[in-house]
Amino acid sequence: MIYLNDNRVNVSLEGGVMTVASEENNLLASIEIRYLLKSVLERTNLTVHYVIQKKNMNLKVKTLVLYGDEEDAQMLHSDIEHILKDRPRRLLVIINPNSGRKKGIKIYQKIAAPLLQLCGVKADVIVTRKQKEPTDILKNYNLSNIDGIVTVGGDGLYCECMNGLIARVQRDKNVNVNCHNTDIVSASLPIGIIPAGSGNVIVQYLHGTKCASTAVLHILLGGNVESNVCSVHEGGKLLSYSALILGFGLFGDMMHDCEKFRWMGPLRYNVIPVASMLKRREIDVEIEYYSANKDKVTKKIRGLGKQISLPNGFMIPSCKSKIQRTKSTPGVLDSSDVQECEKEEGRVYAVDTHAVMMKEKSGRMTPSFGQDSLMVYTTHKCTLSDHVSQLTKVKNEQPDCYDYKFVSKHEVSSYKVRLLNATVSENTKTLQKDFYLNCDGEVIRLTEPEFDVKLHKKAVRIFGNASG
Repeated sequence: MIYLNDNRVNVSLEGGVMTVASEENNLLASIEIRYLLKSVLERTNLTVHYVIQKKNMNLKVKTLVLYGDEEDAQMLHSDIEHILKDRPRRLLVIINPNSGRKKGIKIYQKIAAPLLQLCGVKADVIVTRKQKEPTDILKNYNLSNIDGIVTVGGDGLYCECMNGLIARVQRDKNVNVNCHNTDIVSASLPIGIIPAGSGNVIVQYLHGTKCASTAVLHILLGGNVESNVCSVHEGGKLLSYSALILGFGLFGDMMHDCEKFRWMGPLRYNVIPVASMLKRREIDVEIEYYSANKDKVTKKIRGLGKQISLPNGFMIPSCKSKIQRTKSTPGVLDSSDVQECEKEEGRVYAVDTHAVMMKEKSGRMTPSFGQDSLMVYTTHKCTLSDHVSQLTKVKNEQPDCYDYKFVSKHEVSSYKVRLLNATVSENTKTLQKDFYLNCDGEVIRLTEPEFDVKLHKKAVRIFGNASG
């Protein structure tokens, strides 16, 4: 017999719901099993910990206390724990103590650690001391001993761990990561993010809130989302994987300028980009891309044979060709042997790509994980005021933020950007002028006049529930 508040009850764990009903069949409690956290048995008392989702998308821990015969309580406890057996039990936690307001360690100790302890989760905690350290950690860490990786920091720390994990998987599977056409093997080990950075964009995308305790609870609940990444190659070498945004031109220059003022802390991201906008520059480029949808035809301008600046936002399609692709390793999804290539050229302010595609929903641009294509947004000649207006709409996630004549959109699976009229120094064998990529907040200086970007679908798993 099981009791709730002196009432004898019947408990059911069927249909994805835990229900507690009186003998008269009056429903007293109903909990979705996916929101169960832990059951704790103390002789005849059984405390069930679970979470509820509030209107602001934050999760809150609640408890339900049952009691009864020791044998019945033990049986119910065993049934609940059996249902929760696939939840994370062992985690590698990587903390960046310098992220954001430098509260990473405090957030872990005050918020994350008690919740992990409540659910009986063991954590191997590592505090980083330098950039790129997560990559070094994951090179040789015994991943078979853990159920996931958790980052306590900002988007940058997540991206470092994502890069380290993908690199480790490719090494273990003998994938040649330096070939820009090679498809990579997806990582099955999920990564969780506890926000302690400046932006915390990915957490906001996932949960609809930047609440740290909500992020921890999503990790403990065990659900995960498959997410895309983009690889960036230059000169036959992998530069990085991008999980959020890859910006060339204006956003590359902005991030480079921000890095000069790290002493300002997070404030620099609000101040420095204004100066970067005022000195924005046009860059002559040729973009060569593979369409993600072969049925779609790119808009063309006919009869123009020379490179010009096009204020209306379209670029000159210079040619079409078919390019042979490299086969990936066994066990990886192979792409078509031959794909049609489109080439367009013109002068641009920016070429930007989002690994997490943004789509309109309920009057706002909302994230969509694991899509089958990339959107490449190319910004052409425009007035400063129009450019500022467009970027303001992007920041505010307005659905018409890309509906400008000077912004062209291409849905692709991969693309190449070639710098026209860029010269390479004979002495250093690098570009004489500085051109930068903003890869998830990391500044990459280009050394050669072209780079390749490729979509890798559902390459990583992130703890969370993007559907809310």
